[in-house]
Amino acid sequence: MKVVLPKPVGSEEIRQFFMTHGKPIKLKKKEYYAKKGIPLFSVGLVVSGGFKLIYKNGKKEWIKSFIFEDGILGSLPSVLENQPIPYSIIAIEPSEVIVLTTNEFKSKMEKENGYQNFLIQFLSKLYLKKEERVADFLLLEPEKRYKKFIQEYSHVLDRISQIDQAAYLGITNVALSRIKKRIFLKNP
Repeated sequence: MKVVLPKPVGSEEIRQFFMTHGKPIKLKKKEYYAKKGIPLFSVGLVVSGGFKLIYKNGKKEWIKSFIFEDGILGSLPSVLENQPIPYSIIAIEPSEVIVLTTNEFKSKMEKENGYQNFLIQFLSKLYLKKEERVADFLLLEPEKRYKKFIQEYSHVLDRISQIDQAAYLGITNVALSRIKKRIFLKNP
């Protein structure tokens, strides 16, 4: 007897799922997809544009990550536990997102093995990224963090302002300018 294993769901199937069941929305630059402290009852697939996920305390802002085309917007504590989102999600450029309610998203993920496999892969990547980010902050000097940032975001670097780059790196805009100048002088 042959056992048929579920086919893993790839990004194209997830994209199709969002396109079929979701609702498109457009956001202007600086418009919020989600605000800190408010539960998020949707999950979004970025069709075009880009977003920053920010923690804010007074005027100080730290960027958790950037999400561009084919990335998923949401918050696990909010989606899984209906908790308030601990950060804000803001468009850094005009963007289009296909939105699903968290109930619809969770329902699909719970019912079909292929989607569960996708969710496990997604959560694993998210966890590994978070671990790497913490290690980078603890172990790397700002210049090395910047070089790593350039490698990771080279394809969208021109879409991220220098102020946002500095906030992602945990340094001031002035410090980033100095780092860029040193790097440029070393590698003209």
